[in-house]
Amino acid sequence: MSISRRKALAALSVPVGLLLLLYAAWGISTIVDGERVARNVSVGNIELGGLDSADIQSVASDLNDELAREPATLAVGETVLDTNLFEVGVRIDSDQLVADALAARQGGFILGRPFRWAASFFNEVELQAGYVVDDEASAQAAKAIIDGRLVQPTEPYFEVDAGGLSVVPGTDGATIAFTEVGASVQEALDTGKPYVVSAPPLPVPPSVELATFQAVADEANQATAEPIIVELLGQPTQVEVAQLRSWILLDSAAAAPDWSFDNTTLVRDLRPLFPDMADEDQRARFTVIDGEPVIIPGNETVLCCDADSAERLKTALLGPAPEQDEEVEHDPETPLLRTVTFAPDVADGAEGVAELEALGIIEEIATFTTKHSCCQNRVKNIQRMAGIVQGYIVRPGELFDLNEVAGRRTAAGGFLPAGAIAQGVLEAQVGGGVSQFTTTIFNTAFFAGMDFVEYQAHSIYFSRYPRGREATISWPKPDFIFRNNTQYGVLVWPTWTETSITVTFYSTKNIEVEDLGRTERAQGACTRVTTTRERTFEDGSVERDTVFAVYRPGEGLDCNGNSTRPTTTTTTTVDPGTSSTDTTTATTTDTTAPTTAPTTAPTTEPPTTETTTPTSETTTTTVGG
Repeated sequence: MSISRRKALAALSVPVGLLLLLYAAWGISTIVDGERVARNVSVGNIELGGLDSADIQSVASDLNDELAREPATLAVGETVLDTNLFEVGVRIDSDQLVADALAARQGGFILGRPFRWAASFFNEVELQAGYVVDDEASAQAAKAIIDGRLVQPTEPYFEVDAGGLSVVPGTDGATIAFTEVGASVQEALDTGKPYVVSAPPLPVPPSVELATFQAVADEANQATAEPIIVELLGQPTQVEVAQLRSWILLDSAAAAPDWSFDNTTLVRDLRPLFPDMADEDQRARFTVIDGEPVIIPGNETVLCCDADSAERLKTALLGPAPEQDEEVEHDPETPLLRTVTFAPDVADGAEGVAELEALGIIEEIATFTTKHSCCQNRVKNIQRMAGIVQGYIVRPGELFDLNEVAGRRTAAGGFLPAGAIAQGVLEAQVGGGVSQFTTTIFNTAFFAGMDFVEYQAHSIYFSRYPRGREATISWPKPDFIFRNNTQYGVLVWPTWTETSITVTFYSTKNIEVEDLGRTERAQGACTRVTTTRERTFEDGSVERDTVFAVYRPGEGLDCNGNSTRPTTTTTTTVDPGTSSTDTTTATTTDTTAPTTAPTTAPTTEPPTTETTTPTSETTTTTVGG
């Protein structure tokens, strides 16, 4: 072989050898790396080289955390609520990221792959993370974000006076189409920063039609349009129309509103009309001596009237009209009146003692005290309500409804004008201040472990109350209602001094309660304060629940920071003993769950009802504080 040929072969062998080495190195790398990302592949400044699919999924999770730091807003009409991309359902498309990462530098003509592998030592492949929108997460997020921050519908409700029942129409609330939020999120992503998710408000009408309420009012008005003769043990007395209508009890919260008579009020008003019967004080009853509940025995007692009286009265009023007795002379100008016969309520003293003993009311289970200044009208109102409630027994499973037990606060009932709040502004109302009693009994029920059925906190914070753990009241809403969830009776026993009100519950201790503390977060311009309670029951089971309050940013402001003050100026006289930290507020449980309208009608809208977990502010006048 010639020298020149040998030189040519030698020169050729060098690149061939290098090429073989390249293929060999690439092959070894391919075998060793397997299903891993090629070197110098990254996404969002995160190096993916050498990672497997599980590692890439973890990287996607980290990128999701970054989405939670990317601001966004949810715009519902003129209401704009702060959120972030992750909260509204935006997610990294992790499956696509895995596929893109593993495919980087792969594919193409196989003979060229070693060269692309070699090039990976010198250049970077930057992947773009793709986004997907989780429609279900978007819908759930929207529900959580707007919870309590859109106007809730208000149901029609009744007003009753001597003239009869009238119906106040309800108002529409607002919601959004939750299933369409995901599409709006995608649109916001496509539009780019700032990310604004638009969700047009949709009207939410009241759940019960106005005509349904009107039919109930018409029936009640017709039934009580004339007096009725009430007869008890042969003694008749005539009950006038105004008296009948004062006993009307309205259930406007149920799916099918209805009316009835309040047996407690009926009995209370009728007893003085039958003075020959025994006094109620002859019944067995509880008192408290040196902090111990004691039963005072009674004698056999005959009283007006039994527990079926209200039902009998309604049945008689809705029954057939009375017919003229032809043998009895009757003035044709005088209408024939219906007659209803009531049965007496007969109780034996000894049996009463046994009944009370069986309730297991033997010891203090919870007590709470709040302070106030001396000698103001509001203090007299607090003490008046405490005196009415003192001695009330909540039997096992029963509800304690403060408005039902205490009745409407009126001047005739011994209540005085004092500070209250209407539309977030202080004014004077008859019965003002009684919300301090409500807050005190609310806290006693909290530490007794009772179940809260309905409450509402003040919409302005008063420093004499535990922040976020308080309640207000008005008539007929907001109300305060709790359930005795034990197998024992609960004796409610308020006591008072010139500068404090205390409410103590007596029963058998069977629930241990701990306040686990409170958290606060912004709700628009307002502050939502949530308190967590832990209850440990006799069987060892443990439950946690929460109560909350939503406080306005200041007097006369709503949660959007707008003024709630009337557009026309009126002059209001507030009790001199009442101050901005010494009055009440308006909201559903005092702010949390409405049961009543104010002693005077609301200035802008009817009360809304909220249950233990209130969802909206109201502009109801709250008599208390």
